[in-house]
Amino acid sequence: MCLGFWIGLILWALNGYTGLFSFDNSLVTGVLLGCLSSGTSYVLAMVVDDSGLKLNLGDKHETDSEN
Repeated sequence: MCLGFWIGLILWALNGYTGLFSFDNSLVTGVLLGCLSSGTSYVLAMVVDDSGLKLNLGDKHETDSEN
């Protein structure tokens, strides 16, 4: 999440040098973009792991044969 935050902040800082995106030049916008980038990294880490997509197809108690 830390790396995601700094990537968002760096993209905000590079705003004036590229035409791919345009953001406001305020510091608040930079912090919000860092938080957005960090949150996106967190969500992607929760959805994807080394084996691919994390799919929960049911509750663990449903497959229990003792119940």
